[in-house]
Amino acid sequence: MCDKNKTKTQMKNIFFIIFVVGLSLWLNACCTMKGCIPSDIVYSITFYNFSQAETDTVQIISYAKNSNFNTKVDSLVVGSRAVDDYYAAYTNRGLTADLDYKIKLLSTGQVFTLTDFEIRKEKCNYCFPYSPPSNFYNQLSAYRINGQKQTDSQIKIYK
Repeated sequence: MCDKNKTKTQMKNIFFIIFVVGLSLWLNACCTMKGCIPSDIVYSITFYNFSQAETDTVQIISYAKNSNFNTKVDSLVVGSRAVDDYYAAYTNRGLTADLDYKIKLLSTGQVFTLTDFEIRKEKCNYCFPYSPPSNFYNQLSAYRINGQKQTDSQIKIYK
């Protein structure tokens, strides 16, 4: 009889250990950057209510931050393509919070200023009982187009 109780106790201990190890592995697995895409560098600008002809050629001019657009850093010219109900201009260099920008539609001469990027730290996935510093990423939360604050993680310009 004593051996049966001892065996039951051992089995309970083994199941408990397996449960604790499994739970630890499961909790640790959630502490990853799975599915979280940082957006503190923006690779596209979307144009709403514009025609293809208006957004055909887009010039992106970067300036030193807070230089009142007096210190030019770089420029590039990109095209746009239709995506659903808007046109998108893509750049492989990316727009960062470290610079200010002028976005110029060459066909119309329209110029949009892009300034005051706001970046916030976002938690990537829930991690119990703590979130390690590596579990956070930068997310664009706001910016200004022609002085008007926009709250979004994507650059959107409306006509």
